[in-house]
Amino acid sequence: MKLNKIHQDLKGLYIGRETDTILGFKFSHEEEAKIYTKILQIGQWYVAPVSFETYDSYAIKLTPNKKLIDSPVYLRSGVDHCLFSNNLDNFLIFRQLKMLKSAKFKKYILDDWQLLEELSLPFREYINSLDSLEFLKEYLQNDDKLKYLENPSEFYTKVYLDFWNYYYNTPQQKEYVQLMNSMIENESYLPDFEINDYGIWKTRAYNAIGQRAYSLIDIETEKKENQFWQSFIQPHGFDAVEFDFGFIPYTTSSSFQLDTIISKFIPELGYFSKMKNHPLYKVGQILSKNKSSYNGDAHIEAAKAIDEELNDPIMAWDALVSAGYWSGVNFGNPNMNAWKAAIDLSEKHGWTEINEVLIDQLEFYNHYKDKF
Repeated sequence: MKLNKIHQDLKGLYIGRETDTILGFKFSHEEEAKIYTKILQIGQWYVAPVSFETYDSYAIKLTPNKKLIDSPVYLRSGVDHCLFSNNLDNFLIFRQLKMLKSAKFKKYILDDWQLLEELSLPFREYINSLDSLEFLKEYLQNDDKLKYLENPSEFYTKVYLDFWNYYYNTPQQKEYVQLMNSMIENESYLPDFEINDYGIWKTRAYNAIGQRAYSLIDIETEKKENQFWQSFIQPHGFDAVEFDFGFIPYTTSSSFQLDTIISKFIPELGYFSKMKNHPLYKVGQILSKNKSSYNGDAHIEAAKAIDEELNDPIMAWDALVSAGYWSGVNFGNPNMNAWKAAIDLSEKHGWTEINEVLIDQLEFYNHYKDKF
């Protein structure tokens, strides 16, 4: 029984082949049915798992209006996910960068370059990205880059950004880098409130702004509440940000970092007066009263109103993702109403690939849920 089409296809391409030593990941696992069932049991129907490491797993984030193969890939850490690569094309590259913290990074890669090319070929053919390794090779063979590669503790972020700026060469990437640069260089900097397009960094960017707003005590409530609100309405469980943030997502971050913002929904504090008629305002109040017993139902109710009354299916989808997240965090079980609502929403708006994944994973879950 397949979990999702992409995983099934990639697993088929690598039957009987050992990949984790060279590629750094594998598409099959002796206990994959158990592992995947556990992922779905904690409500994470909103991602499409594709590969494993010894301790980690990687999944495509189901993203409305994007093909699966073009959607961002996330590293799963417990109940949360952090952005790993902008799409499946570049997943292979960013997995190699996980070795960047070693001063022997260049040697490790180039010594096994032929094996890397040969073993990754079926993957690169599948995603129609045969030249995806070229920039990596050029970078490693560039003498001007040697000082960065030999001093990873000092230049890790610089090299990391070089690769992101190349593989995600978009105006949204530039906006994100500029924003984070400003906030990292000046700990009192808070951008004026505006809705910007940060692309795949959207959730991380707004979460970082929200944390910065919380840390500044001399900013008026109205300016803060807009920043808090934009953070709160992002899909929970993705790209959480701590107070001390950097360019690179921390795998230890979790949406419990939202506690600071959730606490602002206590009515006596006077925040969010302009948002009281928004469907998600009620959710914030419920979470602020007793987050540990919340099962996601209020997010489902809000999603319906957001889709039907506000005509914003993307925000409705994010609300359903948040419903799934909190049910898994607090009860270790999927909120089946959220899952089924996501199936209905994806069908209604023609998100065909997402709809297929949701249905396949529901069948998989129902088949295995009582076996582990």
